[in-house]
Amino acid sequence: MRLVVERGSRRRAAMVGLLVGVATLWLPAQQLPDQESVPQQSEEDPFAVPETGEELGIEQQDEDQQLRAPIDDWRDTLMYGIDSEVITLLETLLEQREDRLHQEIVDLYDSSRNPRLQRRILDFFNEMRWDGAETQALRVLSEPREHPNDLLLSAVRYVSAAVESPAHETLQALHGVADSPQMMLAETAIRAIGLRGGEDDIGPLLNRLNDRRTPSALRAAVVLALGELRAVDAVDELIQISSNTSEDGTVRRYAADSLGKIGDPRAIDTLSALVSSDDTLLRAYAVNGIGHFEGEEVERVLTNALRDSFWRVRVSALQGIARHNMTDAIAAVIFRAERDPEVPVRSQAFETLSALDDRRARTFLQDFVQNERNSEALRISALQKMLEADAAAHAAVIEKLIDAEYDKPQSRILDQIGRILSTSETTVPNRIYDRLLHHPNFVIQIYGVRAAGRHGLSGLRARVSEMAEEPYHQAVRRTARDALERM
Repeated sequence: MRLVVERGSRRRAAMVGLLVGVATLWLPAQQLPDQESVPQQSEEDPFAVPETGEELGIEQQDEDQQLRAPIDDWRDTLMYGIDSEVITLLETLLEQREDRLHQEIVDLYDSSRNPRLQRRILDFFNEMRWDGAETQALRVLSEPREHPNDLLLSAVRYVSAAVESPAHETLQALHGVADSPQMMLAETAIRAIGLRGGEDDIGPLLNRLNDRRTPSALRAAVVLALGELRAVDAVDELIQISSNTSEDGTVRRYAADSLGKIGDPRAIDTLSALVSSDDTLLRAYAVNGIGHFEGEEVERVLTNALRDSFWRVRVSALQGIARHNMTDAIAAVIFRAERDPEVPVRSQAFETLSALDDRRARTFLQDFVQNERNSEALRISALQKMLEADAAAHAAVIEKLIDAEYDKPQSRILDQIGRILSTSETTVPNRIYDRLLHHPNFVIQIYGVRAAGRHGLSGLRARVSEMAEEPYHQAVRRTARDALERM
């Protein structure tokens, strides 16, 4: 049967061809198609077939797309994108520290019924430290039973991290969440009260602390909150807790930490004794606590703690040394930066040296990051701490590093320099950004363009304008057009 069908199809095809040929013979001469003009169709013919290799309108559409600045695409995604696309976009905006679309994101939050998206939005504002979504967070906190726990947690964490002076209603709502039977919710809310509350919140927290029915996890959160509130009225109770070997270990450690934050001198003797505890974590918290006080005895304790066998104790000591600008301890800090067996300790040593106001510290860091015999990972760690502390102060070293790394393929150090400078709140001389703008790698170019736009560096406008056109990479052109709008 199939052979018959195929034979019949061929017969019909032959018949159609014959009829077309006959019809062509009868066409008037002026209607015969001109062989040379066949590819050239009338521009007004809506059914004209494009030339080979072209698709109608595609080139122009691509060019129009390239002309759009990234922020235009981002706005479109916020307006029309599916939730998963918006969530991906939020990660991009966070990475670039993009803050021009906050109101559009708030509007999207208000119109969305997807708690997962709402949670991601609050997390985004949390990381950006933007307090303009307090109203949205309050709506969640005020009706805890109407929202999933993960959205509630995000709302609490947002207020805790981003809203420096919450409204009275927001604090009251936090107290309500602190009564939740969900332990993690209650703990997080109590800590948020400590960070954002005031004197009026100390009394209720002390009542919780003295209520022996309060679970240990909540007692620990209350102890931390009292420290954040600098609750002098809680000092005697906290001294007793930290010294009580029968007390829960976590609660004791947090009590030592809070005694340091409160800063009442009555706690010094207790903390000094805890530095010798057999509990390694308690020693770390005690060193951190005593690091909030001043005096020769405190400095002696911190310096000796750099020799402790537990790495977290050494980290706490380094933090205390930075807090007090203990330049007399620079030699010991440099020793830890060069030779400590634990990476977190070396990283903290770099950070401490970056914070110390001393030429020896700066010289060590600058020499360390330029020495190619050192581990690349450690060089990057030191570089990050230096530039995050004060990029402008290390401009000369940045230039030397750029010179050394400029022609290396896939240089991680050059990438880190570009990444940090593109998101930093401080500026360096324009010539440094200009080096990034002229680098052959388009990723490095983008870092330079972002920095120029972020800081409105009009002196680089001509170069950025060039990069907004061909033959630069499409991503570079799009970023350049966005930067020009901000310059």
